[in-house]
Amino acid sequence: MPNIMDYLQWRGDLTLSQSPFCEVDNLILSYLSYVNLDGIAPAPQMGAMTVKEASDLFFDLYSPECLKADRSFIRLAPYVMEAMAGSPRFCNAKIQNYVNELAFDEQFQFAALEVVLDDGTSYIAYRGTDDTIVGWKEDFQLSAGVVPAQRKAADYLNEVAGNSMRKLWVGGHSKGGNLAVYAAAMCEPNVQERIEVVYCNDGPGFLGTFLTTSGFQRILPKIQRFVPEASVIGMILEHGDEPTVISSSQKGILQHDGLSWEVLGARFLKKEKIDRRTEIFNDTLHNWLENLEPDMRAEVVGDFFSVLEATGAQTLTGLQEGGLRYVSVMMKKAESLRPETKTAVDDLLKSLFGHLKELVLDSEKEG
Repeated sequence: MPNIMDYLQWRGDLTLSQSPFCEVDNLILSYLSYVNLDGIAPAPQMGAMTVKEASDLFFDLYSPECLKADRSFIRLAPYVMEAMAGSPRFCNAKIQNYVNELAFDEQFQFAALEVVLDDGTSYIAYRGTDDTIVGWKEDFQLSAGVVPAQRKAADYLNEVAGNSMRKLWVGGHSKGGNLAVYAAAMCEPNVQERIEVVYCNDGPGFLGTFLTTSGFQRILPKIQRFVPEASVIGMILEHGDEPTVISSSQKGILQHDGLSWEVLGARFLKKEKIDRRTEIFNDTLHNWLENLEPDMRAEVVGDFFSVLEATGAQTLTGLQEGGLRYVSVMMKKAESLRPETKTAVDDLLKSLFGHLKELVLDSEKEG
């Protein structure tokens, strides 16, 4: 089935006046936020440049050999931008208000940009995490409460949207989807009124108390949430709505890669529900999150990721490709955990990696 790169090739010739903004456009623009435009895109209040201009400058600076060093799924984001630059639909869209901030002392990373489209609307794109294990851990850490990047996202939306009266699309992928929803819920009422849709593309949710706030309740009808069949990140915590489940060409946790999401015309290819194995994992995840205090959640998250990191894998792709060998390493590491977190971590691993653990145990018995 076609994916968003195929969409750009086949429908990129259709301008927004010929084919209105759609959910697939949203994912494309959210991926644009993954491109490192430091030294290329204008900073806030410093003007704008077209997608084509940004793409040309980027590939002048970075050679294909340099880009190959990135092994995460977002390594293809520059090529999404390149395809956008070659399409009448996006080539003249203007990039502005680019920010990319990393604060080690506060332990947060925040990046966003505004894309002014040819129809006069703006898409505010928040960067998410990549498929590194460190990035995945950042998504899980949202279970401890509001993080600095969320507050920054709300401030950014107020500052950017406050300087214009354009209608707004707000969105992001992974953590970027969470930031989009948070910003849309916590922004000034006059900004919130101009938001057409908030797109959460397999982004984690929130603690239940956030869902009761007046800002979230006002924006809830405008939220569109997409998750693949094997969604893990997009099912963390609470969302307040049911997601639209879509098809992916990948398997398991690698479905988090938005470039694997399958497209039919101007829409994602829909599926009926989350697959059964993923549903079991998500039920396990929700159970321990609901029954733990924030401090203990942080400890369980830390221990869970210490088990994943024991394999030496740096990305979800590498973790899954390691198969039984990595599962055996994780099992041994899990045995050394503190009793108060071991049970929760063991349940998470068993649910996430399906029957691999049982296969390892059977092989050891036979040996």
